[in-house]
Amino acid sequence: MSDIRLVFLLRVPILLHQPGCCGMLEDQRWQPVPGTAGAEIYPFLRKPDVTCSNAYVIRTPGEILIVDTGADAGQMDRILELVEETIREAPRPVFLFITHCHADHCYQAIRDRRFRSLPDLTVAAEEEGARALESADPARTVAEIMGWEVEPLPVGLPLLTVRDREALEAGDGIVLHRQRIPLRSGDTLHVYHTPGHSDDSICIRFGDLLFIGDLLFATSPGVAGLVGWDQPALLATVGRVRWILACEPVSLCCPGHGRCVPAAAMPALLDRLAGDAGRLSDIGTFDRQRLDDSLEHAVDLLQEASRIFSVIAGRLYALAYRLDDLGEAEEARRYLDLLESDRIDEFLAEFSRFVDEFRAGEKLEVQLVLKAVQVIQRIEAHFAGDRLNHVVDASLLRRAGRLLTDFMNTIMGYRETACLSAVDLPPVLRDLVGGISTPPFSDEAFIEAADDPAAYRDGLVARLAYLPLFEGVDLSVETDGPLPPVLVDRERFFDEVVGVLEDLAAAGAREVRLSLRQEGDRIGLRVRGPAPLSGRKLRFYRRKFGLAGASLDPGADGAALLLLLRPAAS
Repeated sequence: MSDIRLVFLLRVPILLHQPGCCGMLEDQRWQPVPGTAGAEIYPFLRKPDVTCSNAYVIRTPGEILIVDTGADAGQMDRILELVEETIREAPRPVFLFITHCHADHCYQAIRDRRFRSLPDLTVAAEEEGARALESADPARTVAEIMGWEVEPLPVGLPLLTVRDREALEAGDGIVLHRQRIPLRSGDTLHVYHTPGHSDDSICIRFGDLLFIGDLLFATSPGVAGLVGWDQPALLATVGRVRWILACEPVSLCCPGHGRCVPAAAMPALLDRLAGDAGRLSDIGTFDRQRLDDSLEHAVDLLQEASRIFSVIAGRLYALAYRLDDLGEAEEARRYLDLLESDRIDEFLAEFSRFVDEFRAGEKLEVQLVLKAVQVIQRIEAHFAGDRLNHVVDASLLRRAGRLLTDFMNTIMGYRETACLSAVDLPPVLRDLVGGISTPPFSDEAFIEAADDPAAYRDGLVARLAYLPLFEGVDLSVETDGPLPPVLVDRERFFDEVVGVLEDLAAAGAREVRLSLRQEGDRIGLRVRGPAPLSGRKLRFYRRKFGLAGASLDPGADGAALLLLLRPAAS
């Protein structure tokens, strides 16, 4: 399931920002609204950013229409300039239509006193969103997630109330609620209820333009699972929007973030959205607790990813150097190409700079978390994975892969179910210690492969790539009498044990003892090295071993760490 997630996460924002997608609308310039009697639009089209949405200002002979204000103060300054210039030409009412109540779409409308004091201003929002705005609900407006304070925003025009809406059959039993709002200019504005991203999400059609809010971003990590997010409603809304595109005059769709999408390109995006939404039936709620958990995980991710991918890249570079030195230049290039380590280093360095900006107070917590998502996607696209199995330890590769997917599971709120089985720890740990201390090749096999060029080359690569990390380290397993089998996720648990041993060896350990004994109703595994692990490492391993069925006890009595495991009989 995790592999599938990495394929589709945040794919829509990338599509939206490709050159040429905006078609008919140019950023921050007055231009005609197709399908209207002389209306003009001034769009604010931004790169996708969770802290501020696009905004659209429309002027007609009879009124000024605004679709969202966003949350950026500079953007609001410019909106106010446009509104005031237009009113000076001829006084007319101002209507703000909010596509949904999330603060990144309306924070400036809430906070800017100049805007709220405009003469003849009416704020319009779907009736559920109107209640959230008027009560300054920090969860429904996601202000809590953003770390912003909101105050009540009066909504003079609740939209899509029972008395104002009509019900349309959109096919497959899906009902679409639509409200027509006649304007002084003679045009009609159409509002459609399109819940899913939030329960108050609407689409707005004016002329041939359809304003779609955050519809296309509804399955993105950090967006999917927000308060009000509803998977069945989102799937139905895909059908509703298909009906609008097929039955109403729409030439261009104007999203809440990113550039506009020609109507002809929407069916493929809706297909993708439906497929992505269909895989999110078990997503968790993205609330403040999950954001905090994801934030802690993101910082750990940076440091651990930097370490693991540096190790993998180092082994490949060393292998390529040795192969080249032996006259195997083509083979050397092949292994360097398996991992685009320079690109991965670039992604991690970019993330590190972002963390520095966050610590300096220049970025929000949610921005840091979503930056981590972006970095993971880029690494995943360049990571060769199982193609490196004969070069890099399989345990290290599995840990690298889990590093990515475990974080994505945290973001998406998936509850990972460990594949627990009964394991007799003492003999398995002894085999593990023996295995990591023994080279994964033999001189006899290498000599026998001399007449087979392919086998000989593979054997040569295995020898050159081997890093004797535990050479000179005395590893041993001790038990305090007979012990019952324990319940663990076998592969994950032992991979993490190897990770701990690697950390200790890298720190200069020359003797490491793995001691097993009864600890009350649990079995304890103490790993004793030269010094306890750092607080960050302990936090990291607490998370990793927890997913393997073990709990980390902070009272390690001088050991590097103490793991507690449940007996299988329990």
